[in-house]
Amino acid sequence: MTFEFQRVDPLEVRDEVIDFFFKHRRWPGETRADYEAIWDWRHRALSEGPPLGYIARLQSTGEIVGHVGVYRREFRIGDARIAGCVPGNLFVNPAWKQNIIGVRLVMFFRSLIQNREFDLFLGFGNEPANAMLARLGFAQLGAMHTYADVRNAGAVLRRRHRAFAAVGPLVNLGFAARRQFSTGVRRVKSHLDVRTVTASEFLTLDRSHWSAPTRLVAWESNEFIVERYLKEPGAERTLFGLFAPGKGTLEGFVVTEPTARVKVWDCQTNPAAIDPTSAIAVVASRIRRAETVLVPTLPQSALAGEFMRAGFLDRESVDAVEANTFVSALSLPDNPHAQVLNDPSQWNIWMGSRHY
Repeated sequence: MTFEFQRVDPLEVRDEVIDFFFKHRRWPGETRADYEAIWDWRHRALSEGPPLGYIARLQSTGEIVGHVGVYRREFRIGDARIAGCVPGNLFVNPAWKQNIIGVRLVMFFRSLIQNREFDLFLGFGNEPANAMLARLGFAQLGAMHTYADVRNAGAVLRRRHRAFAAVGPLVNLGFAARRQFSTGVRRVKSHLDVRTVTASEFLTLDRSHWSAPTRLVAWESNEFIVERYLKEPGAERTLFGLFAPGKGTLEGFVVTEPTARVKVWDCQTNPAAIDPTSAIAVVASRIRRAETVLVPTLPQSALAGEFMRAGFLDRESVDAVEANTFVSALSLPDNPHAQVLNDPSQWNIWMGSRHY
Protein backbone atom coordinates (compact mmCIF):
# COMPACT_ATOMS: atom_id res chain seq x y z
CA MET A 1 0.00 0.00 0.00
CA THR A 2 1.33 3.43 -0.96
CA PHE A 3 0.81 6.60 1.06
CA GLU A 4 1.24 10.26 0.27
CA PHE A 5 2.30 12.78 2.89
CA GLN A 6 1.42 16.45 2.58
CA ARG A 7 2.04 19.62 4.52
CA VAL A 8 -1.28 21.45 4.40
CA ASP A 9 -3.07 24.58 5.45
CA PRO A 10 -5.53 23.28 8.08
CA LEU A 11 -8.26 25.57 6.78
CA GLU A 12 -8.08 23.95 3.35
CA VAL A 13 -8.63 20.41 4.67
CA ARG A 14 -11.00 21.33 7.51
CA ASP A 15 -13.99 19.22 6.43
CA GLU A 16 -11.88 16.19 5.52
CA VAL A 17 -10.07 16.23 8.86
CA ILE A 18 -13.28 16.69 10.82
CA ASP A 19 -14.77 13.71 8.96
CA PHE A 20 -11.64 11.67 9.78
CA PHE A 21 -11.80 12.39 13.50
CA PHE A 22 -15.58 12.07 13.69
CA LYS A 23 -15.51 8.70 11.96
CA HIS A 24 -13.20 7.36 14.65
CA ARG A 25 -14.81 9.34 17.52
CA ARG A 26 -11.50 10.82 18.66
CA TRP A 27 -12.81 13.94 20.38
CA PRO A 28 -15.25 14.46 23.28
CA GLY A 29 -18.24 15.34 21.11
CA GLU A 30 -21.41 13.48 20.17
CA THR A 31 -22.33 15.07 16.84
CA ARG A 32 -20.43 16.28 13.83
CA ALA A 33 -21.47 19.81 14.80
CA ASP A 34 -19.67 19.23 18.13
CA TYR A 35 -16.57 18.23 16.20
CA GLU A 36 -16.80 21.31 14.04
CA ALA A 37 -16.96 23.49 17.15
CA ILE A 38 -13.94 21.74 18.67
CA TRP A 39 -11.90 22.00 15.47
CA ASP A 40 -12.78 25.64 14.94
CA TRP A 41 -11.92 26.56 18.52
CA ARG A 42 -8.59 24.70 18.46
CA HIS A 43 -7.45 26.34 15.25
CA ARG A 44 -8.64 29.75 16.37
CA ALA A 45 -7.44 29.63 19.97
CA LEU A 46 -4.42 27.39 20.35
CA SER A 47 -1.89 28.87 17.96
CA GLU A 48 -0.12 32.22 18.18
CA GLY A 49 -0.16 32.57 14.41
CA PRO A 50 -1.29 30.29 11.56
CA PRO A 51 -1.31 26.61 12.62
CA LEU A 52 0.25 23.91 10.48
CA GLY A 53 -1.04 20.54 9.36
CA TYR A 54 0.55 17.35 8.07
CA ILE A 55 -1.54 14.49 6.70
CA ALA A 56 -1.15 11.02 5.24
CA ARG A 57 -3.40 9.82 2.42
CA LEU A 58 -3.95 6.52 0.68
CA GLN A 59 -2.56 7.15 -2.78
CA SER A 60 -5.18 4.95 -4.39
CA THR A 61 -8.24 6.73 -2.95
CA GLY A 62 -7.01 10.00 -1.44
CA GLU A 63 -8.54 9.03 1.91
CA ILE A 64 -6.90 10.61 4.96
CA VAL A 65 -5.40 7.91 7.19
CA GLY A 66 -3.16 10.01 9.42
CA HIS A 67 -3.02 13.55 10.75
CA VAL A 68 -1.03 15.80 13.02
CA GLY A 69 -1.36 19.51 13.74
CA VAL A 70 1.23 21.98 14.96
CA TYR A 71 0.40 25.07 16.99
CA ARG A 72 2.71 28.05 17.28
CA ARG A 73 3.71 29.26 20.73
CA GLU A 74 5.81 32.21 21.74
CA PHE A 75 8.12 31.88 24.72
CA ARG A 76 10.43 34.41 26.27
CA ILE A 77 13.41 34.59 28.59
CA GLY A 78 14.99 37.93 29.32
CA ASP A 79 14.59 40.02 26.20
CA ALA A 80 14.83 37.00 23.89
CA ARG A 81 11.72 35.74 22.14
CA ILE A 82 11.66 32.02 21.44
CA ALA A 83 9.60 30.59 18.58
CA GLY A 84 8.09 27.40 19.92
CA CYS A 85 5.55 24.85 18.73
CA VAL A 86 3.44 22.11 20.29
CA PRO A 87 1.71 19.17 18.58
CA GLY A 88 -2.01 18.59 18.37
CA ASN A 89 -4.36 15.87 17.20
CA LEU A 90 -1.84 13.19 16.26
CA PHE A 91 -3.86 10.22 15.08
CA VAL A 92 -3.45 7.30 12.68
CA ASN A 93 -6.31 5.18 11.39
CA PRO A 94 -6.22 2.02 13.58
CA ALA A 95 -6.11 -0.12 10.43
CA TRP A 96 -2.70 1.36 9.62
CA LYS A 97 -1.15 1.69 13.07
CA GLN A 98 1.48 -0.94 12.39
CA ASN A 99 2.61 0.95 9.31
CA ILE A 100 5.24 3.67 9.08
CA ILE A 101 2.59 6.40 9.01
CA GLY A 102 2.96 7.39 12.67
CA VAL A 103 6.72 7.69 12.43
CA ARG A 104 6.47 9.80 9.28
CA LEU A 105 4.00 12.15 10.96
CA VAL A 106 6.28 12.53 13.97
CA MET A 107 9.26 13.18 11.67
CA PHE A 108 7.42 16.30 10.54
CA PHE A 109 8.09 17.77 13.99
CA ARG A 110 11.80 17.16 13.62
CA SER A 111 11.88 18.75 10.17
CA LEU A 112 10.40 21.96 11.57
CA ILE A 113 13.33 22.28 13.97
CA GLN A 114 15.96 21.14 11.48
CA ASN A 115 14.69 23.70 8.97
CA ARG A 116 14.85 26.36 11.71
CA GLU A 117 11.19 27.28 11.43
CA PHE A 118 11.03 27.05 15.23
CA ASP A 119 13.53 27.21 18.07
CA LEU A 120 11.81 24.68 20.32
CA PHE A 121 9.45 21.75 19.88
CA LEU A 122 7.64 20.96 23.13
CA GLY A 123 5.77 17.69 22.84
CA PHE A 124 3.04 16.25 25.03
CA GLY A 125 2.09 12.74 24.00
CA ASN A 126 0.91 9.35 25.17
CA GLU A 127 3.32 6.47 25.59
CA PRO A 128 3.32 5.24 21.93
CA ALA A 129 3.82 8.77 20.56
CA ASN A 130 6.50 9.47 23.13
CA ALA A 131 8.33 6.26 22.20
CA MET A 132 8.45 7.39 18.55
CA LEU A 133 9.80 10.78 19.60
CA ALA A 134 12.45 9.10 21.74
CA ARG A 135 13.64 6.98 18.80
CA LEU A 136 14.01 10.15 16.75
CA GLY A 137 16.27 11.78 19.33
CA PHE A 138 13.83 14.03 21.20
CA ALA A 139 14.86 14.73 24.81
CA GLN A 140 12.71 12.82 27.27
CA LEU A 141 11.42 14.79 30.26
CA GLY A 142 8.97 12.25 31.65
CA ALA A 143 5.47 13.12 32.84
CA MET A 144 4.45 16.20 34.72
CA HIS A 145 4.08 15.84 38.47
CA THR A 146 1.22 17.34 40.45
CA TYR A 147 2.17 19.47 43.44
CA ALA A 148 -0.63 19.59 46.01
CA ASP A 149 -1.56 21.76 48.95
CA VAL A 150 -4.49 20.76 51.19
CA ARG A 151 -6.72 23.58 52.44
CA ASN A 152 -9.70 21.64 53.78
CA ALA A 153 -8.91 18.00 54.40
CA GLY A 154 -12.23 17.33 56.14
CA ALA A 155 -14.25 17.64 52.95
CA VAL A 156 -11.76 15.54 51.00
CA LEU A 157 -11.64 12.77 53.62
CA ARG A 158 -15.41 12.77 54.10
CA ARG A 159 -15.92 11.76 50.49
CA ARG A 160 -13.74 8.71 51.06
CA HIS A 161 -15.39 7.70 54.33
CA ARG A 162 -17.50 9.66 56.78
CA ALA A 163 -15.39 8.57 59.73
CA PHE A 164 -12.22 9.99 58.17
CA ALA A 165 -13.58 13.54 58.45
CA ALA A 166 -12.78 13.54 62.18
CA VAL A 167 -9.06 13.77 61.48
CA GLY A 168 -9.53 16.58 58.99
CA PRO A 169 -8.68 19.39 61.46
CA LEU A 170 -5.39 17.71 62.34
CA VAL A 171 -4.45 17.36 58.68
CA ASN A 172 -5.37 21.01 58.13
CA LEU A 173 -3.13 22.04 61.01
CA GLY A 174 -0.28 20.05 59.54
CA PHE A 175 -0.56 21.71 56.15
CA ALA A 176 -1.01 25.14 57.75
CA ALA A 177 2.24 24.57 59.65
CA ARG A 178 4.00 23.55 56.42
CA ARG A 179 2.88 26.79 54.83
CA GLN A 180 3.72 28.89 57.86
CA PHE A 181 7.27 27.63 58.16
CA SER A 182 7.95 27.29 54.46
CA THR A 183 10.71 29.31 52.80
CA GLY A 184 9.18 29.45 49.35
CA VAL A 185 6.48 32.13 49.67
CA ARG A 186 7.35 35.80 49.63
CA ARG A 187 4.61 37.00 52.00
CA VAL A 188 5.70 40.62 51.60
CA LYS A 189 3.95 40.64 48.24
CA SER A 190 0.61 39.28 49.49
CA HIS A 191 -0.83 42.79 49.69
CA LEU A 192 -1.77 42.59 46.01
CA ASP A 193 -5.49 42.74 45.38
CA VAL A 194 -6.99 39.56 43.95
CA ARG A 195 -10.24 39.40 41.99
CA THR A 196 -11.77 37.46 39.15
CA VAL A 197 -11.41 39.00 35.71
CA THR A 198 -13.85 38.65 32.82
CA ALA A 199 -12.80 37.97 29.25
CA SER A 200 -13.71 41.46 28.07
CA GLU A 201 -11.84 43.09 30.95
CA PHE A 202 -8.69 41.01 30.49
CA LEU A 203 -8.47 42.08 26.86
CA THR A 204 -8.02 45.68 28.03
CA LEU A 205 -5.33 45.03 30.65
CA ASP A 206 -1.76 46.17 30.10
CA ARG A 207 1.29 43.98 30.79
CA SER A 208 3.88 46.11 29.02
CA HIS A 209 5.37 47.22 32.35
CA TRP A 210 6.30 43.67 33.37
CA SER A 211 9.99 43.00 33.88
CA ALA A 212 11.78 40.58 31.58
CA PRO A 213 11.36 36.98 32.82
CA THR A 214 14.41 35.20 34.21
CA ARG A 215 13.06 31.79 33.12
CA LEU A 216 11.51 30.47 29.93
CA VAL A 217 7.82 31.38 30.09
CA ALA A 218 4.90 31.46 27.69
CA TRP A 219 4.55 34.98 26.32
CA GLU A 220 1.12 35.00 24.79
CA SER A 221 -1.23 37.84 23.97
CA ASN A 222 -4.27 38.74 26.04
CA GLU A 223 -6.40 37.55 23.14
CA PHE A 224 -4.73 34.15 23.19
CA ILE A 225 -5.28 33.76 26.94
CA VAL A 226 -8.97 34.64 26.65
CA GLU A 227 -9.56 32.27 23.72
CA ARG A 228 -7.48 29.49 25.25
CA TYR A 229 -9.03 29.45 28.70
CA LEU A 230 -12.29 31.37 28.80
CA LYS A 231 -13.82 30.30 25.49
CA GLU A 232 -13.03 26.59 25.33
CA PRO A 233 -16.16 24.61 24.36
CA GLY A 234 -17.46 22.48 27.21
CA ALA A 235 -14.93 23.78 29.75
CA GLU A 236 -15.12 26.34 32.51
CA ARG A 237 -12.17 28.28 33.88
CA THR A 238 -11.72 31.18 36.26
CA LEU A 239 -9.10 33.85 35.61
CA PHE A 240 -7.83 35.65 38.71
CA GLY A 241 -5.95 38.91 38.35
CA LEU A 242 -3.47 40.24 40.91
CA PHE A 243 -3.47 44.04 41.00
CA ALA A 244 -1.27 46.63 42.70
CA PRO A 245 -3.34 48.55 45.29
CA GLY A 246 -3.95 52.15 44.35
CA LYS A 247 -2.36 51.86 40.92
CA GLY A 248 -4.63 49.06 39.71
CA THR A 249 -1.92 47.67 37.43
CA LEU A 250 -2.02 43.96 36.61
CA GLU A 251 0.96 42.20 38.22
CA GLY A 252 -0.02 38.59 37.58
CA PHE A 253 -2.80 36.20 36.68
CA VAL A 254 -3.74 32.66 37.63
CA VAL A 255 -6.11 30.42 35.65
CA THR A 256 -7.90 27.67 37.56
CA GLU A 257 -10.86 25.36 37.34
CA PRO A 258 -13.82 26.90 39.25
CA THR A 259 -14.20 24.06 41.72
CA ALA A 260 -13.16 23.28 45.28
CA ARG A 261 -10.38 21.24 43.68
CA VAL A 262 -8.36 24.26 42.52
CA LYS A 263 -6.35 23.02 39.58
CA VAL A 264 -3.95 25.59 38.13
CA TRP A 265 -3.78 25.70 34.34
CA ASP A 266 -1.57 28.74 33.94
CA CYS A 267 0.14 31.42 35.97
CA GLN A 268 2.16 34.35 34.68
CA THR A 269 3.53 37.18 36.80
CA ASN A 270 5.57 40.34 36.71
CA PRO A 271 8.85 39.12 38.29
CA ALA A 272 9.39 42.53 39.86
CA ALA A 273 6.10 42.24 41.76
CA ILE A 274 5.48 38.60 42.70
CA ASP A 275 6.67 35.09 41.85
CA PRO A 276 4.29 32.36 40.57
CA THR A 277 4.41 30.26 43.76
CA SER A 278 3.38 33.24 45.86
CA ALA A 279 0.74 34.31 43.35
CA ILE A 280 -0.93 30.89 43.49
CA ALA A 281 -0.75 30.85 47.29
CA VAL A 282 -2.36 34.29 47.47
CA VAL A 283 -5.14 33.31 45.06
CA ALA A 284 -5.79 30.05 46.93
CA SER A 285 -6.13 31.94 50.22
CA ARG A 286 -8.92 34.04 48.66
CA ILE A 287 -10.97 31.02 47.50
CA ARG A 288 -13.01 30.22 50.58
CA ARG A 289 -14.29 26.87 49.37
CA ALA A 290 -10.88 25.62 48.24
CA GLU A 291 -10.19 22.09 49.43
CA THR A 292 -7.00 21.32 47.54
CA VAL A 293 -4.68 23.25 45.25
CA LEU A 294 -3.16 21.18 42.43
CA VAL A 295 -0.30 22.48 40.29
CA PRO A 296 1.03 20.21 37.50
CA THR A 297 4.51 21.12 36.27
CA LEU A 298 7.82 19.51 35.29
CA PRO A 299 9.60 17.83 38.21
CA GLN A 300 13.01 18.88 36.83
CA SER A 301 12.16 22.58 37.03
CA ALA A 302 13.21 25.03 39.70
CA LEU A 303 9.50 25.85 39.87
CA ALA A 304 8.77 22.36 41.21
CA GLY A 305 11.34 22.83 43.96
CA GLU A 306 9.79 26.16 44.88
CA PHE A 307 6.39 24.55 45.34
CA MET A 308 7.96 21.92 47.58
CA ARG A 309 9.63 24.62 49.67
CA ALA A 310 6.29 26.43 49.86
CA GLY A 311 4.72 23.42 51.57
CA PHE A 312 3.24 21.57 48.59
CA LEU A 313 3.49 17.79 48.35
CA ASP A 314 4.79 16.00 45.27
CA ARG A 315 2.07 13.47 44.49
CA GLU A 316 1.21 11.08 41.74
CA SER A 317 -1.39 12.49 39.38
CA VAL A 318 -4.87 11.02 39.69
CA ASP A 319 -5.82 12.42 36.29
CA ALA A 320 -5.50 9.58 33.77
CA VAL A 321 -4.60 11.93 30.91
CA GLU A 322 -1.92 13.75 32.90
CA ALA A 323 -0.42 10.57 34.30
CA ASN A 324 -0.09 9.13 30.79
CA THR A 325 1.12 12.29 29.05
CA PHE A 326 4.87 12.46 28.58
CA VAL A 327 6.87 15.56 27.78
CA SER A 328 9.59 15.68 25.16
CA ALA A 329 11.58 18.48 23.59
CA LEU A 330 13.81 19.19 20.62
CA SER A 331 16.03 22.12 19.69
CA LEU A 332 19.24 22.49 17.71
CA PRO A 333 22.55 22.49 19.60
CA ASP A 334 23.70 25.61 17.75
CA ASN A 335 20.56 27.59 18.57
CA PRO A 336 21.51 30.94 20.16
CA HIS A 337 19.35 30.00 23.15
CA ALA A 338 20.51 26.38 23.38
CA GLN A 339 21.65 26.68 27.00
CA VAL A 340 18.11 27.52 28.15
CA LEU A 341 16.29 25.28 25.68
CA ASN A 342 18.30 22.26 26.83
CA ASP A 343 17.79 22.94 30.53
CA PRO A 344 14.19 22.38 31.71
CA SER A 345 15.16 23.55 35.19
CA GLN A 346 14.93 27.03 33.71
CA TRP A 347 11.39 26.57 32.36
CA ASN A 348 8.13 27.65 33.99
CA ILE A 349 5.80 25.27 32.15
CA TRP A 350 2.15 24.82 33.09
CA MET A 351 -0.74 22.63 31.99
CA GLY A 352 -1.83 25.31 29.56
CA SER A 353 1.46 25.02 27.69
CA ARG A 354 0.11 21.98 25.94
CA HIS A 355 -2.57 22.06 23.28
CA TYR A 356 -5.66 20.85 25.13
